Amino acid sequence: MYFNLRYDPHMRETFDAVTVEDCREFTGGKWHQYGEEALALWVADMDLPIATEIQQAIQERITRHIGYPRHGGDPEFLDAIVNRMSERFGWQIERKDIMLIPGVVRGLFAGVLALSSPGDGVVTQVPVYPPFLMSIENTDRVIQANPMVFKEGRWELDFEQLETLVTPQTKIFMLCNPQNPTGRVFTRTELEKLAEFIIRHDLYVISDELHADLIFEGEHTVFASLSPEMERRTLTLYGPGKTFNLAGLGMGYIISRNPELLAKVRKATVGMIPEPNVLSMAGTLAAYTRAGAWEREVVAYLKDNRDHLNARLKAELPEVQTSVPEGTYLQFLDFNVYPFGAEAQKVLLKGGVALNEGSAFGQGYRGFVRLNFATSRQILDQAIDRIVETVQQNRA
Repeated sequence: MYFNLRYDPHMRETFDAVTVEDCREFTGGKWHQYGEEALALWVADMDLPIATEIQQAIQERITRHIGYPRHGGDPEFLDAIVNRMSERFGWQIERKDIMLIPGVVRGLFAGVLALSSPGDGVVTQVPVYPPFLMSIENTDRVIQANPMVFKEGRWELDFEQLETLVTPQTKIFMLCNPQNPTGRVFTRTELEKLAEFIIRHDLYVISDELHADLIFEGEHTVFASLSPEMERRTLTLYGPGKTFNLAGLGMGYIISRNPELLAKVRKATVGMIPEPNVLSMAGTLAAYTRAGAWEREVVAYLKDNRDHLNARLKAELPEVQTSVPEGTYLQFLDFNVYPFGAEAQKVLLKGGVALNEGSAFGQGYRGFVRLNFATSRQILDQAIDRIVETVQQNRA
């Protein structure tokens, strides 16, 4: 973990005070997609107010000039990313290693387009964030799924099955770490074993590490930082969207120590991927240089929510199989033990809680749902109450 997780009582009170009515005031998709009656615990946005320092930075920029951004990013902004990689993860990069993009999902598609051809295979663990699968299928590549194994309450990598996947057409390994939707934070030992597999099969890597700051146990290891050889093969995707609740600003980065890989990405996406706007740069710079206290408190609050959620699940819905997340504010829940399991998302939505359908995360996950606990405690408790009541009404 990166912080000593201690609360600022005032900030905790601010988070606790968020109500359903507050959330519905906004026009974003999270609280309006499923109607006015459902509690929205689906898409990976937080309901918590963003840091004052970020608000001030964006407002200050609005009062000045909102023109085209500097090509490649302002030096001060790039230095903030360089410093964060060094101070947070011990990974030494330079300004030239950074390509700015308007969100990490664009980076998934860009990497697949740049490093493979139609018909090539792309290996990834499942369950996984749906745009991983979309970026493969929608570019006419082939998904080579490596299902994780649920063992003794924990999602584990299946290295034996992984070895059976590779063909001469396999070109890319796509990694999600911290893992969405399971919340796993892979250990250095696990990552080193993956790296050995990748080098042995001469694969490129696209590593989505967007949730790397949201760690409750253990530490995050940047995959590319394992060795110079992994740096040579890897595109690392990162950004402020999840940590600082800035998804709507559209900011992300592709980082690679290999200039040839970045050149491939730029060539494959020329004219297709705009650079982020000046407001997103202003907000992100403030996040990285001035909002550390807010970040510390929000991670502590999320950890508390995680623990509270799992205590209630254990006490009130012990049949539901799940793994306590080591990172992210997302949890994958298996309702297949119940008669309605295959329709769990729809049944729970009728009960007033909007969650993500498990089948979107890969084949074999129907009856699972993904729950987002990045909300106030009062909203989380209301949602748990509704889930428990819905299960009780439909379990027979």
